[in-house]
Amino acid sequence: MMIVSLRQHSVIALLIGGVALSIAPSGSAFAQIKMDMSKGQPVDPATLEERKKVDQEYQSKLKTIPDQPQKKSDPWGNVRGSNSSQNNR
Repeated sequence: MMIVSLRQHSVIALLIGGVALSIAPSGSAFAQIKMDMSKGQPVDPATLEERKKVDQEYQSKLKTIPDQPQKKSDPWGNVRGSNSSQNNR
């Protein structure tokens, strides 16, 4: 059985902790990589035509939606009382 001194134990603990801290941020960075699974696969012309047709229908539907006037945004409107237009100092 190998006996590890306190000093060696703390060095090993520091190394393990340092490795863990250096690996932890790489998980979130790896999650941001966009994986394109369709590379190298040819697109069927019929599928391409269907996509164009759906896109054109979507764009035409967007044009039929009427523009709505922008309302003034007042996030604190419900918090203020009815005397909000006057400055009570």
